[in-house]
Amino acid sequence: MTRRTFIKYGIGAAVGVPLLSGAYAKWVEPYQLKRRTLTIASERIPASFDGVTIAHLSDLHYGEFVTKDHVANIFAQIMASKPDMICFTGDLVEDHVMPAEAIIELMLKLQAPLGKYAVLGNHDYVRDSRAYLSSDPTDLVTASLEAAGFHVLTNKHHQIHYKDTSIAVAGIDDALEGNPDMETALYGCPPNIWCMLLAHEPDWADIASRYPIDLQLSGHSHGGQVRVPIVGPLMLPLMAKKYPDGMYQISRNQAKFPEKPTLQLHTSRGVGMTLMPIRFFCPPEWTLITLRKETKSSTS
Repeated sequence: MTRRTFIKYGIGAAVGVPLLSGAYAKWVEPYQLKRRTLTIASERIPASFDGVTIAHLSDLHYGEFVTKDHVANIFAQIMASKPDMICFTGDLVEDHVMPAEAIIELMLKLQAPLGKYAVLGNHDYVRDSRAYLSSDPTDLVTASLEAAGFHVLTNKHHQIHYKDTSIAVAGIDDALEGNPDMETALYGCPPNIWCMLLAHEPDWADIASRYPIDLQLSGHSHGGQVRVPIVGPLMLPLMAKKYPDGMYQISRNQAKFPEKPTLQLHTSRGVGMTLMPIRFFCPPEWTLITLRKETKSSTS
């Protein structure tokens, strides 16, 4: 290879690789929806809930970068797995773009025999007042979720009765823009029940670990949305820097929680996009969680 040919190919690569990477990040990866599968096993899960499945969905950001057809495809994939429960962990609609009511028709397509549960995210607060008549835009997000059949767990919990036993799902207000209150969320919840917490920001788990929570589901991080091999995510939002992606086991005071020595946390990368309409080495995902009753013999 001559020096001139080498320079020509070098310039072509220097220009072409970024262009191709940018095209891939904008037009390909955002639509490569993945299904992550997890099994959550515990002695505390009632036998009647063994095999129950939970679809965990987060960070839809319906609006400028996530279209109606895109959402329809996401929901079709979720419903094809026939989950028993659906949990949404916030950021329903993208800021300043789409009124929350626009999502009701699509969210009604999500159905689950043991119910649908949701909490608000920080983007559910940061709204363009020109698009709303309400002085509190979160009222419209909450109303839209409820109109779509979701239990919106803003500092409250709900007991799910199945056969002869129960589990609980609790939720808190957004930790960045709202007023999260764990005491209120768990008030009246039996302390010996297996309890799942929905909290938009994953780093809230350090606070949740002080309470009798078995599993926390979160989103918010988008997994970084843009990740560089070896380096990892280029930018993570507040309260998603410690637990940005995947499963974590968070140790806690065993003297206070002898039956719950760890809090399990799952952080979803979410399905939508914000700030920029791109994803790179961080494809969108939803998660199918299977609950398993663990016996002492299986853990010994």
